[in-house]
Amino acid sequence: MRENTPRPRVVFDCMVYLQATVSESGPAAALLRLIDNDTLALFVSEDILEEVREVLSRPKIRKKNPEITDERVAVLITRVREKATVVDVVPRQFTYSRDPKDEKYINLAIETEAHYLVSRDKDLLELMTGSTEECKDFRRRFRLLKVIEPVGFLTMVMPKETREPTA
Repeated sequence: MRENTPRPRVVFDCMVYLQATVSESGPAAALLRLIDNDTLALFVSEDILEEVREVLSRPKIRKKNPEITDERVAVLITRVREKATVVDVVPRQFTYSRDPKDEKYINLAIETEAHYLVSRDKDLLELMTGSTEECKDFRRRFRLLKVIEPVGFLTMVMPKETREPTA
């Protein structure tokens, strides 16, 4: 990216953090490397950090992904805290009846004027294409905010020659 080009402002959902912890070679880990390199401006809230910690500590998740350890979770949380802007209070500006648990991500992105909310969550992605009044209202009110999946986002922000395999 050119020096005078502002960094894209992003919010990642919880599964991006989970996937980055499980696979250091996958798309989610590539997203975190972009944060480490100051290519992106990441925003996170205390609520999201707590959800990440809780999800990555679930016995079912740990059993399926034995590479997730307390130490790796602590390193991830510290890494995110060091590189992201942590927002303490996030006002509720959008109500999402389809999945109220996703509101924390949507409202953080709105509050921080993020350009992108990166997620594989079908409920969140539906905001961009859905025909419900709720989805149409979101697109009408928050035109600059795009919900996009990780691989599509990487394709958009990384020059082709610098991309790592995302298989």
